[in-house]
Amino acid sequence: MRKQFKAGVVFTMAALLLAPTPASSQSRKPRPFTVSGIVLDTAGKPLQGAQVWLRADFVYGRATATTGPDGRFVIGDLIKATYRAEAFFETKYAGSTVCHRLAMPKPTDYNSFPVSEGAERDFRWQLTGKIGFTDTYFGASIRIWQMDAALLDAARAVEFTLAPTGPLLDGSQGSVIVREALLEYPASDDGLDDLPLGTYRLTAVLIGKDGRRAPLRVKALESQDFRPELALVWRSEGSCGMGSDNGVKPFFVELAR
Repeated sequence: MRKQFKAGVVFTMAALLLAPTPASSQSRKPRPFTVSGIVLDTAGKPLQGAQVWLRADFVYGRATATTGPDGRFVIGDLIKATYRAEAFFETKYAGSTVCHRLAMPKPTDYNSFPVSEGAERDFRWQLTGKIGFTDTYFGASIRIWQMDAALLDAARAVEFTLAPTGPLLDGSQGSVIVREALLEYPASDDGLDDLPLGTYRLTAVLIGKDGRRAPLRVKALESQDFRPELALVWRSEGSCGMGSDNGVKPFFVELAR
């Protein structure tokens, strides 16, 4: 969970939109106590409506800006401090709104940085990949909540197949995903991470320690009945900056023979 600052901003802030220009943000000389940049979508085009946040270290509050049609932002009048930059984009998904965190070019860009001489931070919307040096991802996750002990003892892995039933979060076409969740110690895990956000038809196969394969029945944690397949729809985590960085809750499944 990301730590939230207390209400109230204790430093002066201003957020201005840049006028459209074909030059990249990296070609401009930063202005003192100002952070500027550009936000791109998954296709590399300017992303309008993205929220950019600057959080000052050791100071409560945040400075914010929203990108215009050119995808650019400027946040000025910052105090002398170090800051962390974050950006989010809210979009419709499966009947709700998801706030998805945006990526930066280098893992070190997620670290704190000074603004006395100005700074530039660029962002891009991506559906998968690690967030900086952390063990969190832009993609969503599936978690195995429960399965029969006898099945677990005989299993090496569960193979999940996700067949798209609609577009991905960014409107692009998804593809079939086939991945294994390992069950044997010490390399075991409890599901899959970093899956591109979209709606899917989910099926599962048990892979035994002897290599044999057997279809499994699956059900969502909140459902009553096991089925050969189920509709996988992640649920929104809530407003920006709350919960997981990918903006949705993990999808919990139970498995049975």
